[in-house]
Amino acid sequence: MTKQIGIIGGGGAIGRVVDHYFQELGYNTLICDPSLPESLSLDEILESCKQLYITVFPLDVVVDILQKISARPDASQFVILENSSIKTMLDEPFIALDRQGASICATHPLCKADQPWKNQNVLLIPYGRNPDRATQLAQELYNQAEMNIKDVASIADHDELMAVLQLVPHLVLRMVSAVFTELGLDLDLLTSVATANFKLFYLSFWRVMVQNPSLSAAIIGQLLEQEKGREIYHRLMIALQHAPLQDLQVMTDKFASFYEQSELTDDYMKRMNRQGIVTLERLANLERRSITISSTQNRIGLLRDILKPFDDLGINLNAIDSHFEGDTVHFEIGYDRGATTKSLTELQRQIQAMGHQVTIEHH
Repeated sequence: MTKQIGIIGGGGAIGRVVDHYFQELGYNTLICDPSLPESLSLDEILESCKQLYITVFPLDVVVDILQKISARPDASQFVILENSSIKTMLDEPFIALDRQGASICATHPLCKADQPWKNQNVLLIPYGRNPDRATQLAQELYNQAEMNIKDVASIADHDELMAVLQLVPHLVLRMVSAVFTELGLDLDLLTSVATANFKLFYLSFWRVMVQNPSLSAAIIGQLLEQEKGREIYHRLMIALQHAPLQDLQVMTDKFASFYEQSELTDDYMKRMNRQGIVTLERLANLERRSITISSTQNRIGLLRDILKPFDDLGINLNAIDSHFEGDTVHFEIGYDRGATTKSLTELQRQIQAMGHQVTIEHH
């Protein structure tokens, strides 16, 4: 019997990723997305398929879809996964579907669709009395994506966790962006003269800025309706308004309480510092002198073959990173000074002869 899954929102960025992995698993995927003229309507998907993955925005649309399913006489047959950033708003339609016997597992991949999902975290929240089929389907999908699966006990626990993991960066960084705008800062200048601390901060800043502002607004608005979200917001406001900026010792004692109350080990602090150092070092090496090699030849031994000309030509490397973009793998390779124009030209010729694209940058 052919396995089948309906992906509601399958034309979006995450929907396309989910479609890819389900197809790898041998599923026949049916797509519902108004942005795709040839896709099925919601009614057609619900008639044709009882296993669903829902990935749509704004979040209110998820509620409407779930309510439509719960109104059907065959609601008990559905196996439902969804990936909303905020879950408690789904509680009422989940309750209705659970009463009718549907199998539900809320999920949340903790990454965007523009990065490989391999080794990224995903949260699973089995819901109600009959979650087994949906949970197994979620595990099948995310294991195929090679993600790190973390179980969360309830959707309330999920949203309390998101008050820290999502409300804080979206709220703080969007407010910082508003201040930057009011000050009329030259962002190119900030990048070119950035301190090490600012570089790490700026990476987080732009990770939020590249997202749709309406998504940040929805996350902030929904999480500020949660008790934990309101608590975090009010504590931040009080901390900013009453910071003892004129008394260095009082400030020092206040900041030191973080280490005392968190009871952090030396090993933990060294590991976190090391991660920052490694990130900064890699960025510096790639920004100074870098070679980008792009290839559609995803095969065992590809990197070994690409690196051989570097060895033959005596070009020393100091950084290698890789990431996928669709069917193309990009290798970002940093190299030390000492490489000549002649050796780089020959390297480019040999790599292109292998059928790969090469871009060489030197700042």
